[in-house]
Amino acid sequence: MPKTKPNLKIASETYWMHKNTAGIDFFLNKSTRKCGIHIRGLAKLCGVDESTIRGVFRKSEKARGDLRGLRESELYKILKDRDIFLRDLRGLSPILNGKEVKVILADVCFDVAHYYARKGYKEALDTIGKMGRFGTEQFIMIQVGFIPRPESIMLDDIEYLIAKELVQVNKSRQEEARFFTNPITGECGIALKSLGFLCGGVAIKHIQAFVEAQNEPYLQADHPEQIVKASVCYQVLQHFGYKHKPRKTVAQHWAKTLDPITPTLHQKTNYQIPSVTKRETQLEQQNIELQAEVARLKQLLKEEETTGRKKLHRLMGQVLQWTVPQLFYEVRLEEDTSHIAQLLDGLILKRLPQQQLPKNFTLPDGLTLDADINLLTYKSQHESLTFWTIQELIGHYVGYRKILKAKHPKRTLPDAQQFALYAVTTMFPQELVKQVGTAWEATDKAGVYHLLTAGLAITVIVLNEITTTQHNRPWNLLSSNQEVVNYALNQDEPLPDDLLLYFKVNS
Repeated sequence: MPKTKPNLKIASETYWMHKNTAGIDFFLNKSTRKCGIHIRGLAKLCGVDESTIRGVFRKSEKARGDLRGLRESELYKILKDRDIFLRDLRGLSPILNGKEVKVILADVCFDVAHYYARKGYKEALDTIGKMGRFGTEQFIMIQVGFIPRPESIMLDDIEYLIAKELVQVNKSRQEEARFFTNPITGECGIALKSLGFLCGGVAIKHIQAFVEAQNEPYLQADHPEQIVKASVCYQVLQHFGYKHKPRKTVAQHWAKTLDPITPTLHQKTNYQIPSVTKRETQLEQQNIELQAEVARLKQLLKEEETTGRKKLHRLMGQVLQWTVPQLFYEVRLEEDTSHIAQLLDGLILKRLPQQQLPKNFTLPDGLTLDADINLLTYKSQHESLTFWTIQELIGHYVGYRKILKAKHPKRTLPDAQQFALYAVTTMFPQELVKQVGTAWEATDKAGVYHLLTAGLAITVIVLNEITTTQHNRPWNLLSSNQEVVNYALNQDEPLPDDLLLYFKVNS
């Protein structure tokens, strides 16, 4: 009875991780940790037709080392003499729906996206931004849900991060290669025995002779693991791949794969100091978001108690929290600014002094938030903004300055320039304007006024006069004109659930 030939394609499928996100297929090989994006998905991420991408790669695969047919395009420089497609150790491609598919290696994906980004393709620009934030490999790993965990070992009381990878030594032999990085110094290298595997099975004595001819070739000279420094490893691969006869194609492959060698070994062993910094930033952002969510839930607990005017004040607070970027400001609602219970409608605190908002972020008219500490009072259509309201706002300002003085180590009164006062009112305050006379000043923006009193410049925002535009959407939601509110509700960007809930309940 004839022997059944093993189905290598099916067996190899278990080594792949795959996930489809927004119609884009991401793949990662668990054995080699190499990853990539399906050619169709790469086209989508670059904002070009799939046929365009396929045509480019079809020509490059056909030429394979002779890309003269692509010289009319700049892409030949990107693809020349490179491995383009993701394959496993057997040379097999990832499996999708039972068939092998063309998946582009991560580094090639980045370069192709960068090419189209320079051509002005918006999708490619967005893709470059995402890949640049995490690193292309990390970006793809996140998509497929693969979280590499650093593994470490102790060698003579020194901890090393270690990565183990199954490599193809020759057609019939596979071995485990071991890569190392010192997590404190960043020094990295490859075990001497593993270098033999990466050179296609060159005898260890030949590898060792070449290594020890170099100056201080080992990370730890007397340790039996014999970890060869990264720079020396690269010389070994170059020597046995291109200079020593017979030249080893496996060594040539690894010389290309590990170039540049130090960053590549850092990546393999999950040593990435910049990634730690990014991770801390991400955790900080998540912490801010969680704090905001806790505050939101606390507000929801009070919703049953709120009716009439109070409910509109809650809505104003929710609009503020949605409008003001939480990464840059802390928004507090109903803040007690005195020793006797006296609640301020809104307190917006800049998280970092002199921090500037991104240029592409536009606040609604009148709300500049240039100061570090911003105090805000609000009057709905059921209330009037009166001179007494203004005096209350000034009282909050004085009270809060005193609180900060009491908390200061030297009991120093904070500079008045750190503060800004806002009075937001739905209706135009006719009586107030009569009372203050020339202290009331119009600005170049409809619905935005300045009130100069008690040595302070208070910004007054009249919601019913604010222009109906996209950037004024937060103010438009608080208008007493239902048509303006409807405009704000029917924009493309969805509102947060808690805001939508208010309008559904009160519609």
